[in-house]
Order: sequence, then C-alpha cells, then structure tokens
Amino acid sequence: MDKKIVHNTENQYLEEELRPSKLLFMHNLSINFNQFLEITKSVFKSSINEDNNFRFYPRKPKLSDCEIIALVLTAESLGIDLGKYLFGKLKHDYSTEFPRLIHRCNFNRRRKVIFPWLRQLNEHLAKQMNEGENVFIIDSIPVPICKIVRE
Repeated sequence: MDKKIVHNTENQYLEEELRPSKLLFMHNLSINFNQFLEITKSVFKSSINEDNNFRFYPRKPKLSDCEIIALVLTAESLGIDLGKYLFGKLKHDYSTEFPRLIHRCNFNRRRKVIFPWLRQLNEHLAKQMNEGENVFIIDSIPVPICKIVRE
C-alpha cells in the first residue's frame, strides 16, 4: 500500500495508509467520464439528437459528440495531456470501459469541430460554480521570463 505523510495540528507528521478505495475514485477515468457525460447530456439535451450528437453524421461514429466532450473534460480535470498519454492509458488500463475508442487523429479532428459547444459548456459550468460570488482568488505561480546566465 502507498503511504502518505499527513501533517497534524501538533506539527507532527504521521503516515497514513492510502487504501485502493481512496485512490480509485479520483483517478478512475471511467467514473469521471460517466459523470461528465451525464452533465454534458443534461446541459445540451435540447441541442443533441438521439445519438447524442450535435449534427447528423451519415455513418454513425463510434464515439458521440457528447462522449468526446466528456473525455476532453475528464482528461483536463485529471491533468492528463490529450496527446499520446491519454490514449495509451485508455488502451492499456481502460480497454474494457472504452471498447469503442476512436483513433487519436479522429478524436482531435472532431474535438476541434465541436469546440464551440465545449466552450459553451465550460461557461455554463463556470457560471454555476461562481453564482453569487463577487470576489475571486487567483492562485498562480510566477514564471521567470528570462534568466541571467552568469548569475
């Protein structure tokens, strides 16, 4: 089992065992994907057809537009790069949960096409989370622009 160092109020460090049940939920792509898929379907219920697509496709795609948006949001929320790493992880660790996974090139092409809906969903979720707020805190890390070589 993995160990995690926890700081308590008496400035003492304790080791807490991280059980697999604690680790599964946060990093389980399929659980997070399903939650984002339900959110996407509920927000766009009047804009999508019965196949959960925003437009008609002559040949039914393996992944619907809503599933692509949910996969993008899942990867972004977990801090996973949308490149080779995501698709390698999906093929290797989650092949049974994502049996209809499309090729990465097709995924990126369709993601670009449905970007306006993705932006609309992000704005909708941001409005819900920031409802009634008038003060915001921005957490950022200063990034050096240049570095003196002989410092």
